[in-house]
Amino acid sequence: MRFLPPLIVVALHAVLPTWADHEGPDTRGRATAPSAHSITEPESFVRLRQARSAIRVKRNAKASAAGHNPCSGGFGQPEYRISGFQFNKTTIEAGDRSMTYFQLQDIGNNVSTSCTTPYLQDPNEPVWNDCEGDQGPVSPKTIFKYTDSTNELEINQTWICELENKTHPHPYFSSARINIANLLQCVDDATQTRCTVADDSASPFNGDYLTPIWNSDRVDVIPPSQAAAKGTPWNPTPCIGPSFNYPNWDVRNFSYNRGDGGDSVSLRLNNHASNQSVACTVQEGEWSDCGSNSTSVRFIRNNGELSINQTWICNGGERVIFRAIGSVTIEADSADSLYIKGSLTEPIQLTPNVAPEGVNHPGCLETSETPSWIVTSWVWNEIWRNGYNTGNLTATFYNPATGFNLTCTGDGEELNRDGRYGYDRWFGCGLSNSPFSEYEIVSSIKLNPLTEVFSINQRWYCNGHDDQLPTGFRAVGDVDTSLECSWNNNTATNTTIKTCYQTELPLIVQGNVTNRTELAQDVFFELPPTGYSCTIASVLSTQWRSTWQTDSLYTSPTFANTFKTRGYFGITFLALDGFRSVDYTDVSLTPFLPTSEPGRWYDCKNYETGEESSKAWARNSLECKWQLDLATGYFAINHTWFCDDKDPDNPDDEEISCDPTGMNPPPVLPTYLSWKTVPDAELKA
Repeated sequence: MRFLPPLIVVALHAVLPTWADHEGPDTRGRATAPSAHSITEPESFVRLRQARSAIRVKRNAKASAAGHNPCSGGFGQPEYRISGFQFNKTTIEAGDRSMTYFQLQDIGNNVSTSCTTPYLQDPNEPVWNDCEGDQGPVSPKTIFKYTDSTNELEINQTWICELENKTHPHPYFSSARINIANLLQCVDDATQTRCTVADDSASPFNGDYLTPIWNSDRVDVIPPSQAAAKGTPWNPTPCIGPSFNYPNWDVRNFSYNRGDGGDSVSLRLNNHASNQSVACTVQEGEWSDCGSNSTSVRFIRNNGELSINQTWICNGGERVIFRAIGSVTIEADSADSLYIKGSLTEPIQLTPNVAPEGVNHPGCLETSETPSWIVTSWVWNEIWRNGYNTGNLTATFYNPATGFNLTCTGDGEELNRDGRYGYDRWFGCGLSNSPFSEYEIVSSIKLNPLTEVFSINQRWYCNGHDDQLPTGFRAVGDVDTSLECSWNNNTATNTTIKTCYQTELPLIVQGNVTNRTELAQDVFFELPPTGYSCTIASVLSTQWRSTWQTDSLYTSPTFANTFKTRGYFGITFLALDGFRSVDYTDVSLTPFLPTSEPGRWYDCKNYETGEESSKAWARNSLECKWQLDLATGYFAINHTWFCDDKDPDNPDDEEISCDPTGMNPPPVLPTYLSWKTVPDAELKA
């Protein structure tokens, strides 16, 4: 088995291009690059380190003029005192109802506000209520709750200090409580109970005061790539596409020459990728250059091995250097033209095996004459809901002739015995994003819900060999299923579901060829693929596009441990031609709080819905994680994926991490790139 190079992009991180200055009591930041790499620190990385070690605040002019508050300085821990306290409770038809009123003074900072319940409330179920506040740009959000059963009054305040440079705001929190049971003076009359607290009897009280906490020193920053963004080459890109697909040669005018100074060979070498040729005359038995050091040839007469080592350059928008090696056995007196299949060593180690799905599978032609399919999973649901009868079927099967495996789903009334449209509908299986659309495998399935006969209809192609021509096949097969079923009734929705599984798996479906078409002998010879290429994009232009934002909801209730931040963004990954939607909400994203976890890695997924954004991402992405530090604007992605578009048997694994951002952000580029090749079986394991 050939082991071809899977791409691996390792530890690639990037940092937001816009940096911010911040304040905080703990400013000991550190930023370290991986020890395995020695890199000169780029300017943007130096700026990030300076921002972490010498944090400054540019304060909002409005905040500075608003008086005593944490945003303007000269503000200490609040010390509260209440005055004019009044609690009224009455009984109505709905039960006990109450109202609370008092003036809240922060005597330490000379600030006051009025607090009252906005409506009659159940004293047995106390709730948080807003105090008035002055609605200024840095006014605190003040809430209170009075519990009649314990005579406890609770106060919570939040200040949000927005910085002039519009980086993430700094939150301040104060919470305190006082028990006024021994201070209350209550009077009952015919309609209500009225309780008050004498102003001179209420002592000052305070509690917890939380100021912004700098947690960002736990993030190990990897510097961003300094490379310029490149255009993404595709399969049809001249020179570049053929070089990744067919780095092959043909040899013409080969001759072996004897001479007193030693034997030599002469030949003309034609490169199929670059469409260039070179004439060579070299000594027998040793590597020799063909006029320049870009092409080296060696011929060994004893075993007849002709070897090629060639370098060429493609300028398809970007200058790319390719190197390939290859060999073939040739007789010394041969005059025939020979074909040499090459293996790339630069810019990636890869022996391309590019062809439509399954055409070169071993034994394809012979096995296709007696077609069959092997079903490995099979589930059928019949659904009756409010007079509407439908069903769905999901089956996974593969064709031994092509080795092609797929999961196919059908959904419609034809899969219910009480459906209105009969039972003969074929349900088409989803097509892959094939670069050979004219020769891709097309499949459909059918189930008769009365007879429980399952059918498969499939079209595929096989390459020729020896004197047999390439051939296209279409075959149909069916089989009696043996099912085990269960019923589920939901009276609330008036729904009944019957679920059936195939009892004996694997299930063999025998088929018959309904159409057989012979094709031209060279139809699959170096057939040019179309569209994007995972391998080409990964090697030459690994980059992500992302629109990215966060929401931090500084609303009631004003408790530090409930201030959640929502991070949501989309990642368009050009190598996979796929998209992933990410959505996550948690207190760990909110900066400057004890709950902040800027060093934490999160999975690239939609935590809200769990939905997959694209099939390409779901298939090829092995692992994706992201990291966010809103205190500094640092965002990183660590991504591992595989590409198998150039050699399905030996996919290339890739891993990378980097950054995004802004309304029109530049692409995210990798800092480090490496790859390796693994057998397909190992990857699946």
